[in-house]
Amino acid sequence: MARAVRTRRTRLHGIHEALGATFTIDNGWEVPLRYAPGDGELEALRGSAGILDLSHLGTFKAQGPVAGASLDAAITGTDSDAPASAGPVSSLPVGRALRARLAVDAAPATIYRLGDEEFLVVTSAADHRSTIGPARGARSRRESIVDATESIALIAVVGPRAEEIMRGVVESGAGMPAALLPEDKARSGEDCGPDVLCGPGLLRRLRHGAAVRATACGHTVILARERMGDADCLAVFCGAEDAVDLWEMIAERASSLASGTGPADATPVLTACGLAAWNALTPVARQ
Repeated sequence: MARAVRTRRTRLHGIHEALGATFTIDNGWEVPLRYAPGDGELEALRGSAGILDLSHLGTFKAQGPVAGASLDAAITGTDSDAPASAGPVSSLPVGRALRARLAVDAAPATIYRLGDEEFLVVTSAADHRSTIGPARGARSRRESIVDATESIALIAVVGPRAEEIMRGVVESGAGMPAALLPEDKARSGEDCGPDVLCGPGLLRRLRHGAAVRATACGHTVILARERMGDADCLAVFCGAEDAVDLWEMIAERASSLASGTGPADATPVLTACGLAAWNALTPVARQ
């Protein structure tokens, strides 16, 4: 007899219910498919900004002196749009990300290097168990890889107004040189110092394909940036217990900003978006 699969919910499930979400099951997770009929959510991601709960994606912490080598052993290839500086995981600069193919089934993953001996690995919900397997071959390596999917939440703010919204949320972040664009001397006053950047300076300089430690609304987070299709994506990894507060603070910040104007009606600054819009945004979006 087949064993029943437990359906899991993210910490933000109550918010999704309050917003009227229609749910779907994605590899054992009950997640929002959409909040309203039509193409409004996809239009928001392309024309203003959308907020998404992607906490169901597989998230792993890899730490210790053999963490880089463990992940190197799992790589079967890298995607063509990986940063130019990317190579084997063990030589990835601190603060940068690598899109790679891991495991025998070439499952896609994004690997963020957060320190000399610390990495964050994000995979699709479907692949999260098999992807990391080859990195757990030897006992010493297995001890450095931890499944943190249920303890880390992932909130993404996506679209042309994403940075504008997050300026009122992100307070400061680590000045990791490899993660930052060159400093604009004329605007250097926005920064808090050589090793810590204030929120506006951090958001202005954070590269695509990069991640840094940051604070947002008093919470310790990892802030990452990437490009999904033509859209700017700011991803906030936080403790699962902080997810509701951060979602609400992001929404509150967006509500204080002036809406854009469309052909007929005012365009919302921020729209809650489900997996249908996220999957339609780009064929390589993590599912």
